[in-house]
Amino acid sequence: MLSSSYLQKSRNGVYFARFVIPAPQRSPTESRDFKLSTGTKDPRHAKSTARYLRVLFDSYLMENATVTRTSAIAYLQARMKKPTTPPMPFGVKIKGQGFDIELTDLGPEDVGNMDELIEGVMNGVARTSLSTVALWDRPAEPAPAPPPVQEVHAPAINEPGRLSPAASKTVGRLVKEYLKYEEERATEKEIGVKKVPQVRTRLKPFIDRFSARHVGTLTPLDLEQYRKDLAYYPKNIDKLPAAAGHPFDTLIKRVRAKTLLGRDGQPAQTITQNTLDGYLTVAANFLEFCKRQYAVNPSLLDGFKVKTTQARKGVTRRAFNQKELQQIFGSDYYRDGLYNRSYQYWIIHLAAFTGARVNELSQLTTSDVKQDDEGLWYFNITATEDDGKTVKNEESRRIIPVHQKLIELGFIEYVEAKRAEVEEAGNPINLFDLNKAKADGYGKAASQWFNTKYLRDYLKVDDRNVVFHSFRHRFISSLAQAILDASGLSEETANKERIPEALILRRLAGHSVAHSMTAGRGQFDVHTDTYTGAFSIKSMKRVIDRLDYPGVEFFKYQAPDDGVKKRISSNGDKRDYDKDLF
Repeated sequence: MLSSSYLQKSRNGVYFARFVIPAPQRSPTESRDFKLSTGTKDPRHAKSTARYLRVLFDSYLMENATVTRTSAIAYLQARMKKPTTPPMPFGVKIKGQGFDIELTDLGPEDVGNMDELIEGVMNGVARTSLSTVALWDRPAEPAPAPPPVQEVHAPAINEPGRLSPAASKTVGRLVKEYLKYEEERATEKEIGVKKVPQVRTRLKPFIDRFSARHVGTLTPLDLEQYRKDLAYYPKNIDKLPAAAGHPFDTLIKRVRAKTLLGRDGQPAQTITQNTLDGYLTVAANFLEFCKRQYAVNPSLLDGFKVKTTQARKGVTRRAFNQKELQQIFGSDYYRDGLYNRSYQYWIIHLAAFTGARVNELSQLTTSDVKQDDEGLWYFNITATEDDGKTVKNEESRRIIPVHQKLIELGFIEYVEAKRAEVEEAGNPINLFDLNKAKADGYGKAASQWFNTKYLRDYLKVDDRNVVFHSFRHRFISSLAQAILDASGLSEETANKERIPEALILRRLAGHSVAHSMTAGRGQFDVHTDTYTGAFSIKSMKRVIDRLDYPGVEFFKYQAPDDGVKKRISSNGDKRDYDKDLF
């Protein structure tokens, strides 16, 4: 309903109604809003006139995919009554499940009461599935019959089967609008900058199949057939000369017939299940975009969406258990100092005692380990354009005190030694001599080494539910338990009372303070406060030092020697391990 904020009084006392053109229907060069005179100084008449104009404006928005300021003003002015006379009486009819309300012979003097009534009904409708709100002009008596009802749909309602003019747009045209929308989200940092090129790539087969189709004509059968055909889409199609210039349907027929050959002369391989899920998910996201414009029937997406989560693939990432931690840190690899690169020692020890992500640790420089005024050491997790450092989101920018265990293992001595190299380099250097990979950032080498070479090949841990990120899960759960043990409170009480230690844990992990201490387990509260930077390094260190891994033996850092080391593999055979991997 129209709020009083839409009415503004000019210097001469005349009221103006303000209207806002929705972003999806507004040209980038157009103004966001415009004003139109109600032609009256009487606030009651102005409000009634503004309501009448609002109904007309909503109708105009429903009928036009693109709206300009000039066209909207012309439309409203052409339909306005004489501005000096109050609007004619009108009626209101509200239909929903289980109720049918009709108000008649409403005039300007009733507007206030009507607003209150309708707002109350609307609030209740959220729980009773409102389907239609209709407002219409009701001519003065006598009149042979009322004019046709002009329906205005509530913004939150998407009535099944009702499509807007956007439904007549082709898929190709709406894809362009969708990609522009995604680019704007990337600019506003709502999504990563890598997302848009990926979306373009994964939408290509959908565009090839449906580009010329009016989006409103798509059916569930169309999407089901697309899903089936996509399973035969060629792998690495851009590197497949035989696929060049062929439309989607032709490619699928040739792959099925095994007549589309790869560079090796063998039938072309098809995309993996994971890639297939990614293509379907992007197509579903595009159709969601269309649904918000009333361009497709909501039922079109039933059964089409694909959740490409780890759980769906049968993989649920979990924290390392006690036995696995003992195996990881207690092996001869660390007892005897068999690592050839410093990151092969420090990355996992830092992960265990900071909970930081692999890329956050791998991109650390000599200037990111600092001391406060009291001499306390801490990590500065941040992002900079100069050296390409990134963080997951704004909450990920944080400081983490250096755990006492890391100090005992020789981390500060290691940092000071690296800083001596800075004097020769003249600028901060990567703490572990890691370079940024083109696709996966600084963490690629460390992640591949740990997940594949150390965890799988060296330790023979085959459980795919544990990876490098399992350190983060274990850090959060272990420190949360330590906080609860120290407080003497139950988990429920600690979350309810939002004890400071629980909030500090969330800051250490780079989570919003709006969530509870168990948000990592899929639970959260209703608070909306955000981090204000009120925690001192001293108080944060007091909390992080509560973390302990009883029963897990940690061996002090040994600077690796240059060259390839001789190691004994897990099966007892002596062999040389590649320096870059081990």
